[in-house]
Amino acid sequence: MMIAKSIIRILFHKIKQPRSRIAFSSKVSLDTILEENVKILDHCKIGSCEIGRYTYIGSRCDFERTKIGSFTSIGAQVICGMGSHPLNYISTYPGFYTKDSSGAEWLGNLIEYDDKKKTTIGSDVWIGVRSIIISGVNIGHGSVIAAGSVVTKDVPPYAIVGGIPAKIIKYRFNMEELEIILNSKWWEFPISSIKNSARYCDKPDAFIDNLK
Repeated sequence: MMIAKSIIRILFHKIKQPRSRIAFSSKVSLDTILEENVKILDHCKIGSCEIGRYTYIGSRCDFERTKIGSFTSIGAQVICGMGSHPLNYISTYPGFYTKDSSGAEWLGNLIEYDDKKKTTIGSDVWIGVRSIIISGVNIGHGSVIAAGSVVTKDVPPYAIVGGIPAKIIKYRFNMEELEIILNSKWWEFPISSIKNSARYCDKPDAFIDNLK
C-alpha cells in the first residue's frame, strides 16, 4: 500500500510538472506546487508547500506549509515549518487548543490558536545542512543560513546568519549593491537570459547589466 501511494504521488507530480524530479523514497503531498526543474532528493517529507523553479532540496529534509522561491539551495536534514505551541496558555499541550494534533489527546475545547503558521523562504537562498527554521519565519532573498543553525526570527535579504538562535554575521554585499541586486529580481528572468549572463556570475554588476 505504501509503495502504491508513493507511485501515485510521483505520477501526479510528473503529470502536473514533468520537468521536476522527486526521489522515489520522498513523500510530496498532492497539494504541494512545484515549478520547473525542482529537485527533491531522497527520503524527504514535503507537505503543503510551494517551491520555485530550479530549487533543490537535499536528502532527509522535512518541510511543512512553506513557500520557497527560485534557485534556492537546501542542504540535507533541514527541518522547516513545523507546528508551534503557545507559551502563555496553562499548558503547551496541543490537546488544550486543537483536535488536529497527531500525537495529543483532544481535551474538548477548541481555542483559536494558529499553530501552523506559513513560512516563507526567498529566492537564491542557501540553507546549510541540519538547520531548523521555526514556522512563521520569513527568510529574505539571497540570504545564507549556516549549517546547524536554528532560525527563530526573520532574516533580512542577503544576510548571512548562524548559531542557536541564528544571528546576523554579515551581509553578502554592501547596501548599495544589495539594493541593485534586489531590484533586479534576476531570478524572475527567462532561463535563457540567466544562462546568457551566467559567465558573469562572479561579477554581480556585469551579470545584471547583461540581463538588461
